[in-house]
Amino acid sequence: MYNVVYFKKGLCMIRKLYPYGKKKAFNVTYDDGVLQDIRFVELLNKYGLKGTFNLNSGLMEREFEWTHESGLVVKRLKTDVVVDLYKGHEVASHTLNHPYMENLSKEEILTELSQDKANLEKIFGKEIKGFALPFHYYSELIKTCVQECGFSYGRISEETGSFSLPDDYYSWKATFFHHFDKLEGLTKEFLKTDEELGLFQIVGHSYDLDVADRWGIMEDVFKVISENEDILPMTTIEIVEYLKAMDKIEITKEYIKNNSDVSLWFEINGTVCEVKACDKFNLI
Repeated sequence: MYNVVYFKKGLCMIRKLYPYGKKKAFNVTYDDGVLQDIRFVELLNKYGLKGTFNLNSGLMEREFEWTHESGLVVKRLKTDVVVDLYKGHEVASHTLNHPYMENLSKEEILTELSQDKANLEKIFGKEIKGFALPFHYYSELIKTCVQECGFSYGRISEETGSFSLPDDYYSWKATFFHHFDKLEGLTKEFLKTDEELGLFQIVGHSYDLDVADRWGIMEDVFKVISENEDILPMTTIEIVEYLKAMDKIEITKEYIKNNSDVSLWFEINGTVCEVKACDKFNLI
């Protein structure tokens, strides 16, 4: 997919790219901060990939555990484990206590979000910019609270089912939940897609890999993704901030102007070009 700018002498084919001239991005966004994340992060690190891990600080403090319907006991990671574990990856809020949100008042929602954000920022020593919804209920009230708490995006529990970008940063849909019977097929489709700024983002829980015995399939997917030179591993916040910067561009018949504070990348008539922060690239 290209943006076409017409000139008297012809036309200019412009395609938006990810950093370093990559055509596609890949991310895994996993919830709850559980024991299986240790093995999962090792797998991501082995293949140079990036994850977003959505945590409930209130449940970490209590070392909460529960029994899955399969009989697997799911254990939350302790606070003293997570800081080193998630280095190089993104940590996002998943609410303080993972509540069902539909019956909460605005004050209760704000407490769940703001307190988790504050706790995680204290634990990790950096700003927490992302939020991932627990369970499936989402509303305009929750969306408003996510924005009021200062998050840069809100990931909801719906999928796009495609490699197109979500159309709302505060109703952010990932590509799909990790249905293991579809995972390998979708990976092959992603490698073939020519979607502009194509995104493959998988949602799930690492304990599901134990329940379904799918560690091997996931590693196969990671290996294939890591070997493709067109794909850039990114965290969710890296994707969101880059896209927000890309939203500020001006494309005219004469130039591309980057009005953001980061470099942006394009393919212009087949040539990869970097347009630096607050700079202009002349097309004629």
